[in-house]
Amino acid sequence: MPTSDTGTLDPRRGPDARAVLDVLAAGGAAGEDALVEATGLPAATVGRALAALTEAGAVVADGAPGRVRVDPDSAFGLGVDVARDRVRVALVDATGTVRARAERRDVQRTPVARARAAAGLANSCREDVEARLGPGRRVEVGRAVVAFPAVVGVDHTTVLHVPGYEKGGTTLHDALTDALACPVSLDNDVNLAAVAEQHLGAGRGRSSFVTLAFGEGFGAGVVLDGRLHRGASGIAGEVAFLPQPGHALGEQVLGDAAIAALAKDHDLPEDITVRELIDRADAGDGVADAVVAEMARRVAVVVASLAIVLDPELFVLGDQAARPPIAQRVTAFLRDRISVLPVRIEASPLGADGAVLGAGHAAGEALRAVVAERAVAASDGVTDGASR
Repeated sequence: MPTSDTGTLDPRRGPDARAVLDVLAAGGAAGEDALVEATGLPAATVGRALAALTEAGAVVADGAPGRVRVDPDSAFGLGVDVARDRVRVALVDATGTVRARAERRDVQRTPVARARAAAGLANSCREDVEARLGPGRRVEVGRAVVAFPAVVGVDHTTVLHVPGYEKGGTTLHDALTDALACPVSLDNDVNLAAVAEQHLGAGRGRSSFVTLAFGEGFGAGVVLDGRLHRGASGIAGEVAFLPQPGHALGEQVLGDAAIAALAKDHDLPEDITVRELIDRADAGDGVADAVVAEMARRVAVVVASLAIVLDPELFVLGDQAARPPIAQRVTAFLRDRISVLPVRIEASPLGADGAVLGAGHAAGEALRAVVAERAVAASDGVTDGASR
């Protein structure tokens, strides 16, 4: 509501409406009493939030008396996974539900090429959903969250320069913002994989867990007290550089550079991917199997190190790390060598989709924040421009 002296938007109202939207998005249709209980907000506050959201079209009657639900078609966003030579896109609605997906491989490793690929895939997804919505219905994308295998600053815009990783700067963010024509937020791919595990995967119901994943590199997504922990500068989870026996301090022991060195030492192509190594090991290639075994040993050392520092409820092995040649060896190493540590390990059920699904979930959350803010601003008579 407007304050009595200035007439400006009460900053408390937006988060209240967002809380109501989030509960409805997560649990489906509900009545006002149930929303009061779920949000912990006063009944009058929930009532005002529902009135604003209903007026804005974000919330609609569910059919049963007194029950409402989020209108999923009231807002759309994008979850994007930008990998080495591949781009994946998931179009999500206001509830965070994936409505369409698309993927393109053999994308050049330049910001512009990646951004154009993402835009093309987004258009394909948008057209797919519009065709199902019916004539005259438009899908306008309001937000995009992009997973990227690099160290991303806390501004969610800047890629930090770290030796062995992508070049730093805002070039990728700027190219994506221009190509997608909406606000874009960057995040580390394993951070977003952890978000997916928290809401869709092995981390559901856990207040603390760590996701460890081989994808384009190797990293960790750390969830503590129910919240993703990025660190003061965004480098939390860069465990590919954790010290290990026989390696110099600061040396990358897992990730692209380390795996290339391991492959070279075993007379394998330096550009071989983790997926290819595990495929070869599965097919009975003894040399590839030896490299995979060493990778698993190093992952187990990372798990042991993090267990001593963080003591999480669970470690989730994601993407290629969830495959048996890695996951089984990590479990066996910890059981046989350091069983004194209270470590629980599970393979992710999400496969290689963790990053794009986590980006989609984060995009849904961002959408609801914007929808709530604009709904409250409109109900209070504040112009749309003032609410942006």
